[in-house]
Amino acid sequence: MALLTSEELADALQIDYADMSDVLDQVAEAASDIIGYLITDAAVTAEPPACKEAALSVGVEIFQARTSAGGEAVAVDFSPSPYRVSVWVTRRVMALLAPYLNMKGVVG
Repeated sequence: MALLTSEELADALQIDYADMSDVLDQVAEAASDIIGYLITDAAVTAEPPACKEAALSVGVEIFQARTSAGGEAVAVDFSPSPYRVSVWVTRRVMALLAPYLNMKGVVG
């Protein structure tokens, strides 16, 4: 089972899955792969709520980067912020993943 399904992503984004199924499938798979790489195999299998929430957060960021103009977040005052999919896409969810991190993959 995946940490994030495309149907869960569609529900979180409040969009119709049927309209964007190809995009949602790719984004959900990418988010699951990214988080799955960072956590232990046991955590991937157990799918703890914190890891699922982290995958959802990453999935939303990837979807927003893919569909927003220039891949940037735009604030309410219309000022663009840096590209959404950067090193910070996983840094924002590290607190959720901390108990499940695969320390063999952490360098530095």
